[in-house]
Amino acid sequence: MQLPKTTQMSSPLISLITVTFNAEKLVADTLKSAIEQSYKNIELIVVDGGSSDKTLENVKQFSAQIGTLISEPDCGIYDAMNKGIKAAKGEWIYFLNSGDAFYDQHVLQNIFSHSVESFDLIYAKVKTKNEPTGINYITGRPIVFKDFFSKYPICHQATFTRKSVFEKMNYFNTRYKLAADTEWFARFFKTPQTKAIFIDQIVAYYDIQGTTYHKRMDGYKEYLHFGFKHFPWYISLKNYCNYPLLWLKVKLIRMFQNTPIFKTYRRIKFKGTLK
Repeated sequence: MQLPKTTQMSSPLISLITVTFNAEKLVADTLKSAIEQSYKNIELIVVDGGSSDKTLENVKQFSAQIGTLISEPDCGIYDAMNKGIKAAKGEWIYFLNSGDAFYDQHVLQNIFSHSVESFDLIYAKVKTKNEPTGINYITGRPIVFKDFFSKYPICHQATFTRKSVFEKMNYFNTRYKLAADTEWFARFFKTPQTKAIFIDQIVAYYDIQGTTYHKRMDGYKEYLHFGFKHFPWYISLKNYCNYPLLWLKVKLIRMFQNTPIFKTYRRIKFKGTLK
């Protein structure tokens, strides 16, 4: 379901959480992306994992705009994201981690010009960057719980979540170091009482070569683990049996991703989303 825009815009407080660790070359541009939003009812929260480079020095240039700064060792990105949620004062939470950036200056203004008061989660589109083939594309569509049975259908850069939902459904499960956000979204879409709305808008740039990309098979092992908890047994068994095929697929993609033929294939596959 797509909502029409409302003429009477609500202005909830939005907590923009930036998780960072040894990201001195990335964090300033990320924070600028938040500060330059035309929507101004925001609070900035930075959760640093105890960086040993100049990350904190660069963060402190924005002290006047940052509401909360936490710098201490953590147990991984999802532990840091949980700390940000607990520190947040906003009604809505968005993760803009180091290296991320909003698509333009009016993303928040446009998202919250819709009537979203009755929803728990807003999700939209992202545009990839650093695609190894150079064929970046736009991704995001309306989804249901069954979409999690065979893929990762949503990423956190596309989502805005009410803080109260994290409090009701619990936070990211830090047992999963690479796929805790996917596990959380699967729980959300599995819960009948929750309400989500898709808005056909690009929210952010998604760096496709994050940690999960380089450790894809480790991430898939986590996916298999929580699949046995959340999915029908026969779906989980099928995914388990598909592990060797996926391993082979990943191997072949990385062998041929720089070839002209593979780039042509990707261009055809994502035709219509290459903007």
